[in-house]
Amino acid sequence: MSYSHTNVHDAVASLVPQMDDICKVSGTTGLSVSVVSAGKEAYAKHFGFRDLDAKEAPDGDTTYFIGSVTKGMVAVLVGILVEEGKLEWSTRVASLFPELQDAFDGRGSHITIADLLSHRTGVARSDAIWISRAGNLLLPKSESIRTWAAQPVVREFRSDFLYNNYAYDVVGRIIEMVEQKSLEEVFKERVWEPLGMHRTSMEDLAGNANAAKAYYALEDASPYEVPIPTISHKTIMGAGGAIRSCTNDLAKYYSSFMRAVNHQFNNKMTSTPDSPFKQLTTILRPHNQLDVTSLREQSYALGWGRAQLPCPLGTLNYNYLLIPSMPVIGQGGPGQLVLYHGGSIQGFNTAVYLLPEAETAIIAMQNSSGLGDACDWIPQMIIHKLSGSTESIDFPHFATVAANAALSLPVKIDDELGKRQERGTRHLDLEAYTGRYWNALHNFRIDVSIRHGRLYMTFQGIVNETYELRYYHQHSWTWNVSHNETANLGRYPTRPWISYIIEFDCMESEEARALLWKYDEEHPEPGVFVLEEGSRRG
Repeated sequence: MSYSHTNVHDAVASLVPQMDDICKVSGTTGLSVSVVSAGKEAYAKHFGFRDLDAKEAPDGDTTYFIGSVTKGMVAVLVGILVEEGKLEWSTRVASLFPELQDAFDGRGSHITIADLLSHRTGVARSDAIWISRAGNLLLPKSESIRTWAAQPVVREFRSDFLYNNYAYDVVGRIIEMVEQKSLEEVFKERVWEPLGMHRTSMEDLAGNANAAKAYYALEDASPYEVPIPTISHKTIMGAGGAIRSCTNDLAKYYSSFMRAVNHQFNNKMTSTPDSPFKQLTTILRPHNQLDVTSLREQSYALGWGRAQLPCPLGTLNYNYLLIPSMPVIGQGGPGQLVLYHGGSIQGFNTAVYLLPEAETAIIAMQNSSGLGDACDWIPQMIIHKLSGSTESIDFPHFATVAANAALSLPVKIDDELGKRQERGTRHLDLEAYTGRYWNALHNFRIDVSIRHGRLYMTFQGIVNETYELRYYHQHSWTWNVSHNETANLGRYPTRPWISYIIEFDCMESEEARALLWKYDEEHPEPGVFVLEEGSRRG
């Protein structure tokens, strides 16, 4: 199915009032959308502000963090190295990082690069110990592999889908090892410069006066500015989500990408003349099944979700966590493949949807962590319009439902904690809980202290990673806060309720000897942080 530029432009332009409504209810500060068809930009629109204080609007060169949309680009680099014979999709990761050989109950010796890129290792996500408040990273890059190797196995190997940022961080390290260059240098030389993507980077562009600031949406959908993310190719998780780009650059990238996709699939080839893209028939085939009940395809390739219209979309985006049932896109229209991925890093969301057979791309980028994800609703709405579906979908209504669900997340956490709270218990003297507590790897510490008669904990000695602990029951304390407080901190609102319980293990004594924190709800047991001798005063 193909479209003329005029048809695409007019069809998308007719949706602008709904786009405005979606941005409003979602608390979107600024948003850029670009629709590419047959190698050219058929439509572009920019909403709101990239800088609210200065009242500066975004444009096609405004840079945003693209978050996990980075992952599809990382898979492209691996494809280049596979084509050159420097790696194989079946390369066992432990052959490059021997410390993984015995990890994950022996599974570490079998994990391949393709396993990492398709999220089928079955290892727990454990994101809470590397990312917390906006602008902060809790672990250095040097600790990533060791930390990942210590996480528990919670799903079946190669049969269950479980998203894992550490897996991509490992792939980034492999690329740097093979090429003996930084990940950003490899991207620039192999992909970005050949495609003329001069405003795409993995760290701040020198002298960039057109970068979006970062915001969170408060309860009334008004914006609150938070620090810009510090993630880069020099930090932990760079390969999982550090790229900054703009709609103009991404339009170039995905236009070239889709041409290469069709060339390689149609000709059963692994490369395309004058194109950086290689091995696309492997990168884009299904490697894992998404946890979605559907008669039609809902799978994961390498850095991409795959879905066959008509079907629900957005499984890899924030809205999917908020809506009980996503709308069916393209009902009544012809069946076609959609490739998609979302990206989120504090203060930024991005979504990319491709209709590769029609060589059509929809790119949406926003500089706010909103009440729901406007930059996912808008591409879905555009695809539905272009699909020729006869079914009407009220996307602003769905955006409103998502916004209300986002606002209810702190309430649900309160409710879950309240249902489990034991009444009538008393805590020890506050001093009995204080001290410095270390995890088993001795690379993550939690300092517990008293301030003005209240108990607080601090992650990794970072002053603004300090949180008040409120008494819960027995020797347990909680630290969840309201939506607005979460937004002010620039923290993700989707953390599970159980992660907001800090339990102290007092054993038989009258003072704590360890701290227990289940920072990932899928962990079979909470993480144990042992008191450092001599760290408690008194």
